[in-house]
Amino acid sequence: MSAKILVVGHRNPDNDSISAAVAYAHLKNALAERDGDVEGVEYVPARLGPLPVESAWILEQNNIPEPVLIENVNPVEVDGEEVKQKVILVDHNEIGQAAPGIENAEVCEVIDHHRIADVSTANPILFLNLPIGSTATIVTLQYRQTGIELPNSIAAVLLSAILTDTVIMKSPTCTQVDIDQVNFLADKLGVDAVEFGMDIFRTRGGEATMPIDKLVEADSKEFKVNDDITVLIAQRETVDLPTVMDREDEIRAHMKKLVEDNGYEFALLLVTDILAEGSQFIVEGDPARVNRVFGIECTEGGNWMPGVLSRKKQVAAPILAS
Repeated sequence: MSAKILVVGHRNPDNDSISAAVAYAHLKNALAERDGDVEGVEYVPARLGPLPVESAWILEQNNIPEPVLIENVNPVEVDGEEVKQKVILVDHNEIGQAAPGIENAEVCEVIDHHRIADVSTANPILFLNLPIGSTATIVTLQYRQTGIELPNSIAAVLLSAILTDTVIMKSPTCTQVDIDQVNFLADKLGVDAVEFGMDIFRTRGGEATMPIDKLVEADSKEFKVNDDITVLIAQRETVDLPTVMDREDEIRAHMKKLVEDNGYEFALLLVTDILAEGSQFIVEGDPARVNRVFGIECTEGGNWMPGVLSRKKQVAAPILAS
C-alpha cells in the first residue's frame, strides 16, 4: 500500500491554494515515478474548505478531479500502528491558517510566498519561500527546473492561479518572475493572458444572491497582531463592485457576528474592483488600528482605497507592523 502525503493549502482556500496543491502533487508524483521511488509514495492534493468558483470551473474544464476535502491532519493508522500524517504545505506556513492537527503532523515541505511564521519541524525540510505574487509561480518554476513535462491541463490551472493572485498582473505583489511564468504558460496554451484572466474572474459572479457568509468569508484569513490580538482580513475580488456594495447592510451584520463570535479586534473586508484597480474597505469591530495605519476614518458606505489590490502586501503587512 502506498504511503500518502497530503499536499494542502490554507483554510478558506483561494484559487492559488487549490491550484498549487493540485499542480505540486502532480509534480511530486511525476518526480517519484521518474526517479524510481521504491517506497510507493503517493502525493494527494487536499483542501480545507469549499472550492472557489473559479477553481471548480478550471478543474472541470480540464477534467482534473477536485482535491480531497479533509477536516484535519491528525495521526493515521497504518498496519495497526498510529503514525503521523505526512503533509506538504502550500501557500501558507502559519499554524492559524493550517489544518487542525498540524502540530501533530509531519511537515515534509513548505512551498509558499507569504511571510515566514510559526510552523516548525523536527528535521530539516525543503522550505521554498519566494517574495513573488503567487505560489503557483513557484510551482511553475519547479516544473521548468526539474524538466518534468507540464501537461496543458496543469498549465491552465497554474495560469489561472497566478492571474487571480496577482489580479491579472496588476497587484503590487506581482514581480517580473510572475509575468515571465504567465507568458510562458499563456504561450504554451496559445491564449491571451489578460483575456484568460478576465474569463476566470467572470466565473465568480452571482454576488447579488450568493450566501452572505460565502461572500464575506470565502477568502478570509486570521492574523495575530500579537499574543492577545487577532484580526480577520477578508477580500472579495469583483468586476461588479456596485452589486457587492448593494449588500453592505448584510455584509456588516455578518462581520459584526464574526467579531463577536471570535473575539477579533476587527474584521476588515476588502471589496477589490479589478477594473477600477482599488478596494472598498468595510470594517466592523474596533476600527482604530485601521484608521491609524491607513490615515482614514472608517465610515458607513466604506472607504475607497485607490490602488489597493493586495491584502498581503498593502493591508496585512502594515497592520501587522503597527
